Amino acid sequence: MKKRVVTLLLVAAMTGSMVVGCGSNSSSDTKSETKTESTDTKTEEKKELADDEYQYVSAEDTAKADGVHVLDVREWDNYVTGRVKNSEWCPIFPLEDDSLVDAMTDYAKENLNDGKDIYIICNSGKRGAEKATGVLRDAGIESTSIYTVEGGAKALADVSGALTTDRTEENIDWQYVSGKDAVAAVDDKDVQILDVRDDDTYKAGHLKGSFQCGLKEIESADAQTAMYKLATEKMDSSKKVYLLCYSGNKCAKTGISILKDAGFDLDNLYIIENGAKDGDVSAAFVTE
Repeated sequence: MKKRVVTLLLVAAMTGSMVVGCGSNSSSDTKSETKTESTDTKTEEKKELADDEYQYVSAEDTAKADGVHVLDVREWDNYVTGRVKNSEWCPIFPLEDDSLVDAMTDYAKENLNDGKDIYIICNSGKRGAEKATGVLRDAGIESTSIYTVEGGAKALADVSGALTTDRTEENIDWQYVSGKDAVAAVDDKDVQILDVRDDDTYKAGHLKGSFQCGLKEIESADAQTAMYKLATEKMDSSKKVYLLCYSGNKCAKTGISILKDAGFDLDNLYIIENGAKDGDVSAAFVTE
């Protein structure tokens, strides 16, 4: 796999050059780039990087990467329209929002400090990735493990199949709860039941007290966004969630993937086995 290391040297004198960044048209600082290309091998020792050095990986290699963290730092509205399979979402945009730095720092310490390489996706592979790299370094992540996806999401969009809205094939250890246990949890204040069937089906019969957000169109960015807003605005990320769909498969899996992005712990997320087809579940349906 071919990766690049780029050193950015600040130039004191102003020139007419403009540097294009993620989510920005230009920057008043002029930078000259000294590029050194190198080919990494598994046995090659990684060298420490200076603060103004960044490593790059191609969009093509990112699309087929395995055993790495693919960290998407774009805003939700960009991320939800097309993401790399199994990517992790931790936004750094808007860049002026300091609370996102704190959230990324916490996320890095809890999830990324395992020695695996990290591939950062921003809009175009510039300012967002550079800021995220700095945050990760400050959080204690080895600088030699951090790579910017060259060209960002714009480059990935040109790679066939690199970006997807399908969340059903994620590397998630799906957990299940029986219909009987789900029905028993209807009045449990520590369990939230989330029905992801369409509106009309939900109205015809559902478990009492359940939240509802239709995910029948599992690849719809609008449907996924509605689910994300419900999760962040009305649900409690500290409590267990039992997801009910038509048969306990794709809609529920999509919901779990979105809840993960919304900050819910995967250990607290369960699919109700067989969904609405389960006899105990359908017998407990109400229409109020």
